[in-house]
Amino acid sequence: MPTFDSILVTGNQTINQDLQVNGNETIGLDLQVNGDQTVAGSLQINDSSSITNHLGVGGVIEAGDSVKATTQLMAMNQPTLPAALPLVKQLLYYNPGVLNQPGLVLTGTSGNKYVLFIDESGGTPNLAIQRV
Repeated sequence: MPTFDSILVTGNQTINQDLQVNGNETIGLDLQVNGDQTVAGSLQINDSSSITNHLGVGGVIEAGDSVKATTQLMAMNQPTLPAALPLVKQLLYYNPGVLNQPGLVLTGTSGNKYVLFIDESGGTPNLAIQRV
């Protein structure tokens, strides 16, 4: 396999198999990967990137607009519970109304899209959901 210190692509780039980056990767225009993509460091996308299969990033993914997944977007580390006891709070539901509400967009079992976000308007953070 060829090894390069740096590669400059001034147009679009299509990779028909896997792409592995051992450091950081910055995408200025379009990148299409028809296999898997693994980045050991950070991934920054300034325009768009399309990956057919798996994307593995050891560091941070930065996207100027949004990160979309057709099935699941997962955090692979297991959460650690805080030492304090949890307070019983409710899930707040808001009717549609705020366009482009920031948050995590998920598709419900009926096919409707919902956005999850944290509502701190009452002073205590609550998990909130709104239909998009």
